[in-house]
Amino acid sequence: MTTTQPGLLRFVADKWSLILAVCVGTGLAHVGTTTMPFQIGALMDGTGRSAGQAGLFGFCQIGALALGMIWISSRLDRLHPGVVAVASALLATTANVGQFVVHFFPLQLLFGLLTGCAFGFIFAATIAGAAACKEADRLYGIGTGGGLVLIMIVVAGLPVVANHFGSRAIFLGIAVLSLLCSVFFFGLEKGRYCESTGEPPWGTRGVRGLLFSWVALSLGTGAVYSFSERIGRHNHLTPEVIGVVLSAGLFVGLFGTGAATFVVGRVSRSGALIVGMAGTGASCLLLGYSTNLASFAGGVFSYMLFYMFLYCYFLGTAAQLDTTGRVGALGGGLERLSYSVGVWIGGLLAEYVSYSTIGLLGFAGCMFGIIIGYPSLFRALYRNDSTIPDRTKFRSSW
Repeated sequence: MTTTQPGLLRFVADKWSLILAVCVGTGLAHVGTTTMPFQIGALMDGTGRSAGQAGLFGFCQIGALALGMIWISSRLDRLHPGVVAVASALLATTANVGQFVVHFFPLQLLFGLLTGCAFGFIFAATIAGAAACKEADRLYGIGTGGGLVLIMIVVAGLPVVANHFGSRAIFLGIAVLSLLCSVFFFGLEKGRYCESTGEPPWGTRGVRGLLFSWVALSLGTGAVYSFSERIGRHNHLTPEVIGVVLSAGLFVGLFGTGAATFVVGRVSRSGALIVGMAGTGASCLLLGYSTNLASFAGGVFSYMLFYMFLYCYFLGTAAQLDTTGRVGALGGGLERLSYSVGVWIGGLLAEYVSYSTIGLLGFAGCMFGIIIGYPSLFRALYRNDSTIPDRTKFRSSW
């Protein structure tokens, strides 16, 4: 006997509080990384920090976010995601208020570490709160799209705050945002489908293949996208044109999350994962070998489209393998770490070889993910589909 899952509109109506929590949690969790250029500027202009000191601050905050997600991933089956998210949002609020007040560099590093941990915990809690949903792919698709909208609003609004209240007011703005977002996290509930086996998250069948593919993807794309601005300059594009293309790419990413939301249940999971990874790899080649505005914009737009589509499916696949959310949180943490390593490798390739080799690195990472990571992952998914046929195979209608 098959179970018919509700259509998209019915799904939104039934899960609106959880959807809002996932949208806000996804957006807030990425605020630290997306606003890092503004934070670095605030430290240098507002407190006289050097570029090296500001760079160390950024490394500490992003590193703490990744390590925080990895640390808490094995504990999510015993914690309530709503409680974790609310407490972490309050921690982020306190740390950024402290950042606004203090000028002592060691304390600034400490507050940066606390902010990174808080955002990492929020992201992990958001993943855990959505993982038990029977339509986790769809929920992650909507949540990631909503998170992108929140990020775009924040990126557009923080410069206005800095112009009116000074560069250091950036931290106060992040503190206020974190406090306001905490209200939405009461919509996160511990899933009734959560089952803890007592094993570490990487012990579940298929998880290692998923994590390998996720890390390989992030390492390559971290190098490509982080140097996309430099690639545009290498193609003799003006900073204004590059800024417009990169900003438009965020809007294109919404179509990727929308596609993941719409096609779930209509195509096989393995087919969607292959299309997402292959498309991302091809976009890396196009971007790395771009020579003019058309190829550069095509590379950026196709990258955001396929990457955001694949990202939603990776999170949904993690929930398919482990409904406690531990695998998704671990994958998200490893993604941040491998992304930062990719940025470092991309810098070396750009300095000593060429920008086109960065595109090759992104393509190679995607191909390694398909060839090495996907076989064991697909075998595990096939076993799940054979033993629990109603888990992902459903009819979807408007």
